[in-house]
Amino acid sequence: MKKICLFIACLTLFFNVEAAKKVTWVIDAGHGGRDVGCEGRLTREKDITLAVAKELGRLIKKNIPGVRVAYTREKDKYLTLQERCDVANNRGAALFISIHVNSAENQFARGTESFFATNVPMKGTQAGKSELLALLLQRQYLAHGRAISRGVKQRELYVCEHTNMPSVLTEIGFISNLNEEAYLNSKDGQQELADAICQALKEWQDLTKGGSVAQRDLRNLRYTHYAPISLVALNEEETTEEPAPTTAPAAAATAQPTTPTTPVAEPEPEPEPAKEVPEIVPTVVPEEPAQQPAQQPATTPAKKDDKPYFAIQLMNTATKLKEGDYRLKGYKAVTYIPAGERFKVIYGRSESYKDIKNELAQVRETFPEAFIVAFVGERQITTAEALELLKK
Repeated sequence: MKKICLFIACLTLFFNVEAAKKVTWVIDAGHGGRDVGCEGRLTREKDITLAVAKELGRLIKKNIPGVRVAYTREKDKYLTLQERCDVANNRGAALFISIHVNSAENQFARGTESFFATNVPMKGTQAGKSELLALLLQRQYLAHGRAISRGVKQRELYVCEHTNMPSVLTEIGFISNLNEEAYLNSKDGQQELADAICQALKEWQDLTKGGSVAQRDLRNLRYTHYAPISLVALNEEETTEEPAPTTAPAAAATAQPTTPTTPVAEPEPEPEPAKEVPEIVPTVVPEEPAQQPAQQPATTPAKKDDKPYFAIQLMNTATKLKEGDYRLKGYKAVTYIPAGERFKVIYGRSESYKDIKNELAQVRETFPEAFIVAFVGERQITTAEALELLKK
């Protein structure tokens, strides 16, 4: 009897240890209940996202060992955005992926796209993981026969900003496009999309198993999935998950199309006159970001004795952050510079470019997207102008 009890105790301990080794991935099926999302001629967004989420969960359980799958919803149920975040945060999840369907007034708009938020500081080994998954998703969609990739974009989406782990929101197609709606509503289409996502997650797990993201992996993927290839549907009104207040618009990006797999050939619409589109800034930006027109707030012109100085831009926000905001933990004396209807969050100050460059290396452990900016008095100038002025 003692031997049997000992055996049972050892077996229980073994399974408990094995269970403890598992990480939790949360799958969020967008919308639900009274929130139907986008509506097509055949179906509704909430039904498609739930079907794909369940199929994805099944594939993960079957093909990716060591992962425990959790859902924000497994039936037609309404959840607030915060409730979705709470599911992931309360479980200590290692990953959060939210599945959505797109819609546009242009009936020819099509393709997939994936979003990640850069205003959420991911320290150390977490830096770049959200961007990496978004890039891998777009690559796998193309590999699975989806003809158009609209690329990877940065946007302030609530579920990405309020989850404490790498988070991505992915749009799997346009319900407003007849061919894509038929594909999204089909069992084959849902299985194919779920398999594409599952393969991306498997790649992501392999690339991050060392704890951090290799910058070469990000660089190689960015060349393909950030660069816009065409202007198709650039200015369309798109519906997606409810954004955080006053979200910043994101630039549309597409990867090189392959042979379409949709049942009916569609004419490509003539692009609308190009509007000014904000530049997409990757998670890790070059030491000198692309030159942009200097922000010129209405201030008094600089005095002759004003010396140029350098600082670090941490992020761009819709409103000034409250004192004690978790995103600025460890960063004191930040300043806010108006930029249209938003604010640039600026940290540090030095007349030495070398010193601020050294400071930037530390800051990027928390804010991978941070970069150096320059000022003379209260007027922002380019870093090249500041360096030239300091020579005089």
